[in-house]
Amino acid sequence: MKKILILEDEMSIRDFIVFNFKRAGYEVFEAGSGNEALTVFSENPGITLAVLDVMLPDIDGFEVCRKLRAQNKTMGIIMLSAKDLDEDVLSGFISGADDYIKKPVSASVLVAKVDALYRRISAIAAPVQPEPAKTAKQVFVLDEKKRSATKNGHPLDLTPNEYNILKYFIEHPDVVVTRDDILQAVWGYNFNGDADIVNVNITRLRKKIEDKPSKPDFLQTSWGKGYIWKTEQ
Repeated sequence: MKKILILEDEMSIRDFIVFNFKRAGYEVFEAGSGNEALTVFSENPGITLAVLDVMLPDIDGFEVCRKLRAQNKTMGIIMLSAKDLDEDVLSGFISGADDYIKKPVSASVLVAKVDALYRRISAIAAPVQPEPAKTAKQVFVLDEKKRSATKNGHPLDLTPNEYNILKYFIEHPDVVVTRDDILQAVWGYNFNGDADIVNVNITRLRKKIEDKPSKPDFLQTSWGKGYIWKTEQ
């Protein structure tokens, strides 16, 4: 059964969310504070999804998100908050969230977004042998079965979205891809969140795969157009 953590300090809202996820077939674990959420998560390692409120009575949802992401790189995390300033949304993504949903949101939409996120993180490709990326130096290798990547034989610590972005670039070498191309390939055609999520993830990915993120060798910017994965150095 799909296991999800619901962090919401307002009891009436939490009860409503929990009810709808249980009705949708989820095993739900709930918490009313950030520290309680971290305890529940540590006691239930099978949790693969989390919906986190931002404003809490102790540590905020951003901090909870960072701590969860540090413990589990592949779980799906959605921030749910009435705070809708651009800096709040970006803080959510920088903390490691996969999506940021502004309150109020209907139960059906929230469940649908979590369902979509679950499908992305649980997708298992057909077993294949790891294949080298199409680069002149062949420094990157993707393992489709494990959904992991290495650079020069060293594992890369990637989130699910970062892995999907890297995979997309490797499969589309030496051509300009737009931010919309990446949104559609990684988040899906029905994604209606903030498009800045692409920029945030590109920045994080560069820090993990480039020797000099400010002067990238591989994931380069095509100014005014988008991005390009260079195979010739």
